[in-house]
Amino acid sequence: MDELARLINSLSKGEKRYFTMFSSFQSGDKDYLKLFETVDKLGDYDEEKIKKALKGEEFLKRLPSVKNYLYSQILKSLRLNYIGSTIDSELKEMIEEVNILYEKRLFKQCQRILDKAKTLAESNEQTLSLIELNLLEEKVLIEVLNLDKFEKSLNTTLDEELRLLDKQRNTAQYRNLYNRIVLLNKKIKEARTAEELQQFNEIIEHPLMRSFENAKTFDAKNYFYLIHLNYSHAKGDNQAGLKIAQKQLELLESFPQRLAEKPKMYIAALNNVLLGQIHVHQYDKFDETLQKLRAIPLKSANIEVNRFVSSHIFEMVMYLDSGEFSKSVPVRESILKGLEKYKDKINTIEEITLLYNVFYSYFGTGEFSKALGIINKLLNEYQKELRYDIQSAVRILNLILHYELGNNSLLEYNAVSAYRFLYKSKRLYKLENIVLNYIRKKMHHVYTPKDEVEAFIDLRKDFMELIDDPYEKKAFEYFDYISWFDSRIEKRSFEEIVKEKFKAKNKKSRS
Repeated sequence: MDELARLINSLSKGEKRYFTMFSSFQSGDKDYLKLFETVDKLGDYDEEKIKKALKGEEFLKRLPSVKNYLYSQILKSLRLNYIGSTIDSELKEMIEEVNILYEKRLFKQCQRILDKAKTLAESNEQTLSLIELNLLEEKVLIEVLNLDKFEKSLNTTLDEELRLLDKQRNTAQYRNLYNRIVLLNKKIKEARTAEELQQFNEIIEHPLMRSFENAKTFDAKNYFYLIHLNYSHAKGDNQAGLKIAQKQLELLESFPQRLAEKPKMYIAALNNVLLGQIHVHQYDKFDETLQKLRAIPLKSANIEVNRFVSSHIFEMVMYLDSGEFSKSVPVRESILKGLEKYKDKINTIEEITLLYNVFYSYFGTGEFSKALGIINKLLNEYQKELRYDIQSAVRILNLILHYELGNNSLLEYNAVSAYRFLYKSKRLYKLENIVLNYIRKKMHHVYTPKDEVEAFIDLRKDFMELIDDPYEKKAFEYFDYISWFDSRIEKRSFEEIVKEKFKAKNKKSRS
């Protein structure tokens, strides 16, 4: 979609009203407003349709320049619309006011605004704004204080600036560590070899990560928790991950102003707690956390999309984990509608995650052809964006679906393709080897239903030996292989097996 159309489509009704009002106060030609209304009505920037709709308008001769002007005016109206809506923007506005008053030599008025701005910045830990405010205050003080008083203030202002710079340095160091572990996380996600885990250890062993007390600002504290959270996921320590996620949420909820301004940060924190609850299969407080997520006000299209993606992913995963596949159907349908509704706003990673959950729902309800359609979509349209761990899981699941559908020739062809990919990408671990060896070497000797049951009993035994392997157990989070083996062995539905095991596990944990 054209960038102008994408921007116009992203506007809320209130933002569109504000732009129209903003335009009414502008002098000069209003041709750009006609273009705005046409693109808004069409929903896309189709040059031919626009020219047809605006036939006879003189400005069509200079359409590219009008288009660029419209884009800049929309951005200008958005800036004005959101002035003062966040602490950051409010402080920038106050700093601009001080600069204006300073040029008018109204120094007492400057100081009054500076005092108010510094109080606001300090209470919200806006370190960079405080540094800028201190520099402005120095300029004002040199104008209003006599030389003796100004000289005495120099040490105080120097100490304050150094303290703020130290805080900013501390935050920057934690941010760097966080970015490093996120980058590593995107490449590897979960460590499945000692060498992969060592890469995460190098970050977590940094001196700043030894104690929470080393973090000197809100942002640094938040990064501290997020780094440990990523590390817990990498090494597969789900209990530790949930505890850290809950501590991070407590930190954020102790700063309600931050949450009001940055709801996306709150969404991410709630996501971490929901994910932790799913990983340890503790759902007693799951609905409470999910309702917090769904109660976040929809202040923008960004928040609307984030809330849709997160709430649907976690509700779906809860049903999938507990074996309630039939209950997942309405959520699945809502996801498919949302993917269409927000197709230009959902990022690739979010889309992949939603589609994977749709696949699992189809698999759980026995709709294998539809499940295969989703897997093929992931492999064909998103191959470059799929993380290696998801690539591995999807390729094995592709084989399982062909097996369920009786596509033996396609199964063998895809097994060769999967082997080549996994070998080349160095992701050919024990689990993948067991599946591929069965298809390539043993499946040809399965002639009767009894042979199949015996083969699956052997496969189940091999997989059970991997469950406690620290470098293999993460693969079981993508799909319940053991329950699938049991469904084939016992000739019962996958849904029935998963639901039964979940209830038994919950009963045991409560006793």
